[in-house]
Amino acid sequence: MQFRSRYRSTSPVIGLTPLIDVVFILLVFFMLASSFLDWRGYEMSVSVQDKSASVSADNPPALVRIDGSGAITINGDVVPLDSLPARLQRDYANAQVHLQPVNGAKLQILVHVMDVLGRGGIHNVDLIEQ
Repeated sequence: MQFRSRYRSTSPVIGLTPLIDVVFILLVFFMLASSFLDWRGYEMSVSVQDKSASVSADNPPALVRIDGSGAITINGDVVPLDSLPARLQRDYANAQVHLQPVNGAKLQILVHVMDVLGRGGIHNVDLIEQ
């Protein structure tokens, strides 16, 4: 006589509804926990100037170069970052400032210099390439 097993050897069924609920709750949590208003931006404008336009000899432009090691120069003179805005205001008052990254300068250093110049009251800054 053969007895049937009370328990069948069927695989258990895993429902997807709890998994979908957990993913939805996590999605809502991360959407509410994120803040998209804290982004700071730099206002940059692109202007095209005529090369034949005469440049005033009273206010020659200041060429600020940043190299790969983080050294900052103004027209060839090495300047520390903390005294950069004061030096530009003293020696190049109301002059155009050309900011030029050279020799593999890192973007973070360039942005930091732009931030220091903005906080120091220097707003007439152009970013030029090598």
